[in-house]
Amino acid sequence: GVRCALVRGGQVADHVLVQAGSAWHLLATADAQAAPQALALDAALAWTAAQVAAAPGVPVDAAQDARTLQAAVVAPQMAGALGDVFRRTLQYANERQQFGRPIGKFQAIQHQLAVMSEHVFAARMAAQLGCNGAGVLPDRLRVATAKARCSEAALAVAEFAHAIHGAIGFTAEYDLQLFTRRLHAWRQTAGSESYWHGVAGKALLAHGGLTLDLVRRITDVEMAL
Repeated sequence: GVRCALVRGGQVADHVLVQAGSAWHLLATADAQAAPQALALDAALAWTAAQVAAAPGVPVDAAQDARTLQAAVVAPQMAGALGDVFRRTLQYANERQQFGRPIGKFQAIQHQLAVMSEHVFAARMAAQLGCNGAGVLPDRLRVATAKARCSEAALAVAEFAHAIHGAIGFTAEYDLQLFTRRLHAWRQTAGSESYWHGVAGKALLAHGGLTLDLVRRITDVEMAL
């Protein structure tokens, strides 16, 4: 059989696209043996060998396209969540008083906020590029750039946000943890930055011309906006 230890959104999904060996199958969640995971909508799902054999197969190209489409959707979600985390952290730094003044007046906090803003706006631009394509489907290499950059930003921004908030950021009553927990989940959804770095690396090795020409094609702002 097949067991998926962590399926994002597995509690509410109707089907899951699963790779078993070299083949891909579309498996119904209603047939799976389910166990809860840390986040409310996630689940661990398991199917028997007979269920996998009976499930419809999916061509490898179609499976890759599905992952690309999923990453193209998740990257803008991450960019939006990153922006919200930054705004909440900036507001907290300006309101939280320590030693008679807002903690945002301290140079160490200002440095952390500056680095956060760099990641947030880089991720936003990358997500915009990832949603661009010549036709209905997004460009796979642009999506690779978008998802990799947003996943990289998720780690840094969540780390700085909780460092600035301190213990209150982890409490159930405070909304920050709702965003950062989801960012950590989305970071791995449809492939983490390592997976999409590999996609970009293969494209770069296969490119016959100048590396700069490929970079320009991926990051052409006039086409993407």
